[in-house]
Amino acid sequence: MVKHNAEKELHNGWPSRRHATLTNLVIAIALLFSCKVNAELILNGSTIYTDLGRDQFVAGLYMETAQNNPDIIQVMDSEKRMEVRILNNYSKRRWVNLWMQSISINNSRENFLGSAEELIALMQAPKSAPKEGDVLEYLFSPESGTSMRFNGTALISGLSGEVFGLLLRTWIGAIPPSTSFKEELLGNQRNSAARDLLQSITPDKRRIALAASWILPEPVKTVPKKAKTKKSVPPQQDLQLASSESVKLKEQREEDPGSDTESTKVEQSSASQSTESDHVDANEIALADQISPETSDPGAEKIEEEMDDEVDLNVVMALATRDYTPQVLQKIYQNIVYPSRAVSKNQEGTVRVAMVIGRSGELKNVLATQESKHRILNRAALRAVKKAAPFPVLPEEIKADVFELSVPITFQLK
Repeated sequence: MVKHNAEKELHNGWPSRRHATLTNLVIAIALLFSCKVNAELILNGSTIYTDLGRDQFVAGLYMETAQNNPDIIQVMDSEKRMEVRILNNYSKRRWVNLWMQSISINNSRENFLGSAEELIALMQAPKSAPKEGDVLEYLFSPESGTSMRFNGTALISGLSGEVFGLLLRTWIGAIPPSTSFKEELLGNQRNSAARDLLQSITPDKRRIALAASWILPEPVKTVPKKAKTKKSVPPQQDLQLASSESVKLKEQREEDPGSDTESTKVEQSSASQSTESDHVDANEIALADQISPETSDPGAEKIEEEMDDEVDLNVVMALATRDYTPQVLQKIYQNIVYPSRAVSKNQEGTVRVAMVIGRSGELKNVLATQESKHRILNRAALRAVKKAAPFPVLPEEIKADVFELSVPITFQLK
């Protein structure tokens, strides 16, 4: 018999050099604080999140005492930490969508609405999308509530404890990324590769410094004084001077043609960089917004924050997403048929399916981004999504032309 617990749950400015010393001090304090907290907690379990055929991040759940019961973990009034070490680059939009969709299907509307503003503040705290090697930590303390660190720097704190609960249920709630993901975090299954990655993946020093710079005060900008002129220039004479300067500049270029050539090279280089893009499969662009790894000069003295796609996230839109997502999942779950041949062979597994839904509810695209070991289950998951279409019309509060959703479909025998 197929489990239906999941369906039931559905109804419920880089600083200047003069600030360098302050930057280093912030980094040192953040790392020391991180080590102190790490020493107080133990690793309950670790796992690897896989999507689009790649390992995306390694996750670790830390607590004061080991516990394998998810219900008890969620109500324990003791310090906890969810740790994420990034293995593959994300965009802001894709990273936020990953959390918000999973939060939407694992939490009640009441819990979500009560913490929506704080949750949005948490999601918007990092000024950069997660990149390979970054370490994100979400912490709970009975005294101080929920806080977040990015590469050792505390970006936000003092949020309610329920914010941590919203996040935690995405990992060990009714609809986790996969059954093995949840069981490994609970310590019921061991994942030695994940444990090794938690110890070996460390952020780049430049990324540590970047995160530290986000909390530094803005440097004071001084306006240079205008140089005094002994003699005013009438408008006509000013034009003559400008014309004269242009002639001089032209003569200089004729004498030194290399200056124009060098300028042209810089302009061409800039243009080529702005149009350069990596080849990505069309389905991956539509469904997952993949981005290419960062390229940087290891000898550069400072890091520039990349231009990333902005995330237009507010309470109204977040609540609309929370209400719409379970409606889609409910229709999909109602159309899941566990293949009899898979039942007879005791075949189980999780299939993650990404889909694009139009404003009228039509299914525009569907793709299995994480397959199980059994082809028959993979086909059954895709068939359920196609049979469930069309879906409800997108609410007006969701302004996008399409709604992108990635959901896990787990086939499990009792």
